[in-house]
Amino acid sequence: MAGCGPLGLCGEAGLAGSVPLQSTRADYHRLLGQTTDEATGELPALSVYAQSLAQDVMQRDGLRSPLTLLSHLAALREEANQPTPDPAMTAQHRLLRFAPTGLLAGCWLSGLVTVEHTSSELGQLLLSAYFALYGQGEWSKQRGVLYRSVLSACGVSVPDFASPHFVADPRFAESDFGIGRLLLQVGRLGAAHLPEVIGVHAAMTLWSPPQTVQEAAAQCLPQTSNDQPLDEGTSLHKAEPQLAQILSAYAQTNGAALARILTGALWVLDAQRQWLSSLIVQPEPSIEQQMQDLVLRKLAHGYGFHRHVKLGNRSIDAYFDPRKPQVTDFLSALAESAWIVKGQPEQSPLLTHTTQFGGPMFGVFDDAELSVIARWIGSLTDKQATSPLDVAQTAPRLDLAPAQSARNAASLAVDSSRPSPVPMSQKMPALPQLYHRWLCLHSQPESVALARAYLTARLSEVERAGQVPHLVQKGLWPWSIKRLQHWVNARLQEQVIAAEPPDTTLPEQYLNRDEVIWLLLQLAPAALIDGAWLQGTLRPAVQTSRAASLLLRIYRDELGSGLCHQHHGNLMRKVLAEQGITLPTADSAAFVTLPQLLPASFSTPVLWLAYALHSRDFFPELLGLNLAIEMAGVGTMYSRASALLRSHQIDPYFFVLHNTIDNGATGHTAWSVEAIALYLDDVATHADAAQAAQCWQRVWRGFATYSESSAPLLRAIALRIGPKLGYRWLRARLIRSQAAEAS
Repeated sequence: MAGCGPLGLCGEAGLAGSVPLQSTRADYHRLLGQTTDEATGELPALSVYAQSLAQDVMQRDGLRSPLTLLSHLAALREEANQPTPDPAMTAQHRLLRFAPTGLLAGCWLSGLVTVEHTSSELGQLLLSAYFALYGQGEWSKQRGVLYRSVLSACGVSVPDFASPHFVADPRFAESDFGIGRLLLQVGRLGAAHLPEVIGVHAAMTLWSPPQTVQEAAAQCLPQTSNDQPLDEGTSLHKAEPQLAQILSAYAQTNGAALARILTGALWVLDAQRQWLSSLIVQPEPSIEQQMQDLVLRKLAHGYGFHRHVKLGNRSIDAYFDPRKPQVTDFLSALAESAWIVKGQPEQSPLLTHTTQFGGPMFGVFDDAELSVIARWIGSLTDKQATSPLDVAQTAPRLDLAPAQSARNAASLAVDSSRPSPVPMSQKMPALPQLYHRWLCLHSQPESVALARAYLTARLSEVERAGQVPHLVQKGLWPWSIKRLQHWVNARLQEQVIAAEPPDTTLPEQYLNRDEVIWLLLQLAPAALIDGAWLQGTLRPAVQTSRAASLLLRIYRDELGSGLCHQHHGNLMRKVLAEQGITLPTADSAAFVTLPQLLPASFSTPVLWLAYALHSRDFFPELLGLNLAIEMAGVGTMYSRASALLRSHQIDPYFFVLHNTIDNGATGHTAWSVEAIALYLDDVATHADAAQAAQCWQRVWRGFATYSESSAPLLRAIALRIGPKLGYRWLRARLIRSQAAEAS
């Protein structure tokens, strides 16, 4: 299923046939994509060399304290930069070969900076480290964006690293994806491998990018440039104290194991040394091999055009069948054909007519390819045939699939809110079970497919919200940032005014203290994972746009901006604890089975978690949901909740906080509007205005899913306490009436 806009990539589609399904490249692409139920793959065993380094550190008492360990890891930087690459390799080539690693930023931490793992001091430190790698929420300062800017400045162009074209790029060696695959694996490990993940982070902080890559950037960047985005001097000076804090905080946790941190760091050392060993300038292949490679690159594009063109005793298409290419036989037959004059390219009709203007293959080959053909013809003699080669075993199979340069743009028009049915082997579980399942993704198979089916069903319920007549009625069609900003400002103003009705008796004034606490408890499933709808933006395949960077800023705020006491889940826990309610952790079975919680209280957070598992494919809908959530924090609902809590001497700051940080001027609502504008501008740039309009409709369906998800809890609460409130209201009204008559 394709998405929409710059994030609407074709996923695994197009990978088969271009890259062997069992390869480092394929693993990289699979792990880079959105969350899946698939295993991360087997974690690496340390090499004999790395084991000897570990033994040496331990013998020197390098594990007696976190700071001692840090000093030993810093001392291993020289080892991590060995062996020295071939000096004949150009700077551009070294930068290109490191791109599968350099374009990643912080992905190894993504499994530890989710909502349920960031309520502690250590979790906040890891979140701050992750956020720093992503440029503090500024797209242009992301580590991966900076690396791409270096590539561009040095004249090196690569496809979007989240696309199949990137891993299929023949300029990369298989070994170039080794470090990146490790980092992506580590990003999926979660809390069970906390020390190893910290070790990987330490290694990436202290040793990456390798010295040869930094030198390559310095060599080919313009001499007048003051920007040195790969100069680790300044950034390392800032990152090392933060790393020391992380190591010290980890050392204070129960069961801390510094040796496991060392293991994680040495995983990176092994992977980096293996990559450096692969940087050897290969001798130019023989002209026969170059011709074989040329035909392999072209045959899939030519297949189907040559059904009636005979070469030898069969059609050219028979040689070009991508399922079983016969390149050796094709070149042997071509060498004996009338198109070739052996040893004389200037006399060969293939070059003098067929590939020239007016010929049937004009424009098929570029100048470099025509040069290869000419040199191949020049190498032929009457006694020389093309050397045999077992294509099935030795020829690269990177470009057998047709080029898909327009595929991303085409996919923009596909409405992923209407995906093909997802095969399910079981019925949809109850909301509390879905909540637990999607917070603990590893616990059961099919969780991701289940989330897609759930999200698709919810979007189908709000189909009307994205229809043109509905948007016209709201003044939101056609799309423009001006219309959206005007509509948001008007709604916020209405909400602020409605928050304090002048002469209206509010129903909540008839609630007693126990009922207020019970109502507060029903918000806990959502409040404890506040921000979870944006967890999908942690995936590197999603973090490629300016819009996603703004969402990451919001996510960090929801999780406390690096401070435990500001973590929204911690705020709710504190309020409830003051009322004598201590909750289990949100990701525990004990939490979702609490008898005090209504099943409907899980409706909204379950929707959040479903979006988080499919943020890439449903990115426009996520933008709409995010706007709805942030707007809800301003005015009516949260202001009335704050007043209600104050009336019962309960701390209202959880709600007061949202009324401030979600504001429409410089807060989350403003960022949400800006993110939508950036996204739709990108869609229009990469596709056209019609597809941007279609994506705008998808944004609004996502917006509508928020209120729809809130309805079950509102109905359940009304059924539970509505009759009591009605009775109290009627009783109070009768008493007032009797008092008025008596007076």
